[in-house]
Amino acid sequence: MDTVVQWNIRGFRSNFEELKLLLNRSQSAVVALQECRLGEGQVPPRGYTLLLPQGGSPGSEAALLIRNGTRFSEIDLKTGLHAAAATISLEKNLTVCSLYLPPNSHVSKLSLAGLFEQLPKPFLVLGEFNAHSPAWGDSRWDGRGRMLEEFTAENDLIILNSGGQTFVHSAYHSTSAIDLAVASPSIAAECSWAAHSDLCGSDHIPIFLTLTSNFSSNVNTSFNFKKADLNRFGDLCKLSLDDSVADIEQFISKLLDAARSSIPFHKGTKNKTRVPWFTQECRQALRERKKAQRKYFEAPSFENFINLCIYHLVLSLAKIFEICMFYLAKEIAFGCDN
Repeated sequence: MDTVVQWNIRGFRSNFEELKLLLNRSQSAVVALQECRLGEGQVPPRGYTLLLPQGGSPGSEAALLIRNGTRFSEIDLKTGLHAAAATISLEKNLTVCSLYLPPNSHVSKLSLAGLFEQLPKPFLVLGEFNAHSPAWGDSRWDGRGRMLEEFTAENDLIILNSGGQTFVHSAYHSTSAIDLAVASPSIAAECSWAAHSDLCGSDHIPIFLTLTSNFSSNVNTSFNFKKADLNRFGDLCKLSLDDSVADIEQFISKLLDAARSSIPFHKGTKNKTRVPWFTQECRQALRERKKAQRKYFEAPSFENFINLCIYHLVLSLAKIFEICMFYLAKEIAFGCDN
């Protein structure tokens, strides 16, 4: 089954290694990111394509990561909101939109309607809405929360959140549910919502949306040209590609039929995003950070927050050390080869 991830990363560059770990574990087809704060020349993690809003600046607040090998069509959104969207080809087509609504900005039903109307169905709109309502697990109501409740009801939309908290406010030692997954009706029953067990260096918890087998694309369906029967392929092309082929779509269809009959597919799953520096020491530091995070969530106090910060620092230092050692070893190996 495929997974779609949404996460307010709070800085693409600052949490880049955490993002790679997240991708390595989830193997997500699509990741909807908010508060990216991308710098000039920022490259995506290996194995993924970075999609920004059309005409978006490097500092765009919303972005998509799409796994390489996944066919997609970018949507040129006409909106003043921070949003990026694409239609992804899994077993079925699915539109995914990453959305960031700043807390102090004015957001109306009209502006949301203008965005949602541009999204082919079925769709998922994933992002930080900064809207509070008990309807999706928050402890309080605010004006934007009431507006969003009305908007989703009026447009037959479904909020997939199951009541878990998604944001940790370190200054007030409180949590809230402001990261939402909004779905069109036909896709809602195909998704299960779950919050990650780790903040991964941000103050927002990554969210996993697992799609049913109806949308699965984990199997690698690319052609294995090394094992192609080229003689058979040539014979099939001669038989089917004659003067009766009237247009380009018919030509492509017959060409693909010939390829499927003579070229096998690769077997197995997609290649994982590699994180070669992630050693046993890093795993232990990550476990300790998760333990400190659970303690802070259960009893949000200043003391437990400081403890969480310490373990986050320990993991960061472990990552820096192992990354340096990894690249030093590569340099030494390169020098020996020369």
